[in-house]
Amino acid sequence: MGLYPFQSEGVRNLVTRRCILLADEMGLGKTVQTVIALEQLFQQGAIRRVLIVCPSSLCINWKNEIAKWGTFPAVIYQGSDRFGMLEGHAPVLIGSLETITSDLQRPTWHGEGFFDIGIDVLVIDEAQRIKAPEGIRSKVLSKLVAPRRWAITGTPLENHPRELASILRFLAPNEFLTANDLNDAEKILFQTDQLMLRRTKSEVGLQLPEKVVARIGIALTPEQGSEYALARMNLLNSLQEARSVASATICILQGLQELRRIAVISSDGASSKFDLIEEEMEEIAARGEKAVIFSSFANIALPHIASRLVKYGALLYTGSMTREQREHAHEQFLNDPKCKVMCASLRAAGVGLTWTVASHVYHTDNWWNPQILNQADDRVHRIGQRKPVFIKRLIAEGTVEDAIEDLLSAKEDLFSYVVDDRQMKPTDSPKFSTLLSLVGGVPSDFHFRS
Repeated sequence: MGLYPFQSEGVRNLVTRRCILLADEMGLGKTVQTVIALEQLFQQGAIRRVLIVCPSSLCINWKNEIAKWGTFPAVIYQGSDRFGMLEGHAPVLIGSLETITSDLQRPTWHGEGFFDIGIDVLVIDEAQRIKAPEGIRSKVLSKLVAPRRWAITGTPLENHPRELASILRFLAPNEFLTANDLNDAEKILFQTDQLMLRRTKSEVGLQLPEKVVARIGIALTPEQGSEYALARMNLLNSLQEARSVASATICILQGLQELRRIAVISSDGASSKFDLIEEEMEEIAARGEKAVIFSSFANIALPHIASRLVKYGALLYTGSMTREQREHAHEQFLNDPKCKVMCASLRAAGVGLTWTVASHVYHTDNWWNPQILNQADDRVHRIGQRKPVFIKRLIAEGTVEDAIEDLLSAKEDLFSYVVDDRQMKPTDSPKFSTLLSLVGGVPSDFHFRS
């Protein structure tokens, strides 16, 4: 199995640079490039120990990719006896962000910790998970000493340039010593040029099959419409009782979440979106094709749609499942021709997985950030895909989902300006007035009750 030229270039950069942000667009094989770079460094005798930190759902994926592309042993750092692994001789430890962050804050049972084992390469996958500079993950991981520090993510910025600065600080801590540095736009852009390697599919000329993205407007069922109107009225009444911006903001965020949920599925299970998916799945399955359904309401919506699609071998992939359960569902979807549909949590399955056996994607709801949706799309539209991919973003007409579309567009502009170096003015992150406008129909003379 050979590499594309741009992947070989990525490997060379990883091998020769001690600190790098590999920010290739989703689906270009960042994991493969990283594993091969580590393989070369091991073969050269340049490194002896590596720590890979990633979301828990990706630990097994990393282990599988290492087995496929490397010759060095790797173990997943987990379990009650995991501290013994630090004293072992496994060249590569793969640990979840949660576990590593927790263990870095306390000594191990044997008095040895990550600070003592001599890490030569520290890799953080999905590095946007350390986007909060004041967050505990960012703070404790930045303390780890390693001669080589690699950050891997296709979305180095989701909402604000400060998030990108947090990743850059992990790579170059001496350049971001104060809070002002983390908000210095010129410094962020300069360090991005110095530390980030990013290639897009269009730039590298990767000839993937066509990706067709469609926005499908759908009317609510009568049950959904009645529940939505009542929930919106209750939200407006609650806002009239608010006494401050802080209390009103909490009220709006809670209310918007409820409105978004109703736009997907009512309390009694009615869903015009699920009606459409069920109807279209009959034709998709008849053609021998597969689909992935993403939702951020994993524990509410996904069991409902999975039960409606049971005749198509519907599978669930959510964060509430164990790692073994998720891995079993993943393998079954890839290998069982009877399993035509995967019902997946947007957060649990939106990164790191390869589901190119599918050629259809449905989004039952819009997340607040367009990059999260793009990440999910690229579980299907990535290297290995041989068919055109049809992506449908289902929007409930006349609801908060319409307003969220405008917010997503503004965030796309910000990402393009900072990360892809396109010449446009970055948009400020949403303020209270923006949240208020999402509710719709708020009186112009709205004021807080004194």
